[in-house]
Amino acid sequence: MSPLFRCLMCTKDIERSTRSFWRHKGHLLCSSCKDQLEFESKGVSRSSGEPIR
Repeated sequence: MSPLFRCLMCTKDIERSTRSFWRHKGHLLCSSCKDQLEFESKGVSRSSGEPIR
């Protein structure tokens, strides 16, 4: 069983491998927060799906 870590953004408990923890230097995100960051970096609002102006 993989250990539990905290998401940096929302502080949910997430299950990740220790190798993943060290590879990302402890900066782990849950899938929801990671998706949100990807949408924001592309300039799309997650709530409406329209481009941010």
